[in-house]
Amino acid sequence: MPPRRPTVFEVDEYEAQEFDGVLVQENAVVCLDAGENVRVVPMDKVNHVDADPDLLLTGAEVPDSFFGGAEYAFVDVSKFDQLQEHLEDLRRENY
Repeated sequence: MPPRRPTVFEVDEYEAQEFDGVLVQENAVVCLDAGENVRVVPMDKVNHVDADPDLLLTGAEVPDSFFGGAEYAFVDVSKFDQLQEHLEDLRRENY
């Protein structure tokens, strides 16, 4: 079964919103859809993020060039070519 899309629960939204990727930064959550749509939610407006642990990426796995990077993220990597290439580069460096 494929992982479930990351879901963001916001203070001001009645319905939770699903995305292809959610980047958790210091002061905001950056919500991404593969169709190039981006939504930035200030951290104080986020109740929580629900996501499949298989989608977790940490620090260096999310480059700063990818929407400003993240402390951690939940991303369906198959939907973002730039991120796939970065992770492949990291894997090659480890060998």
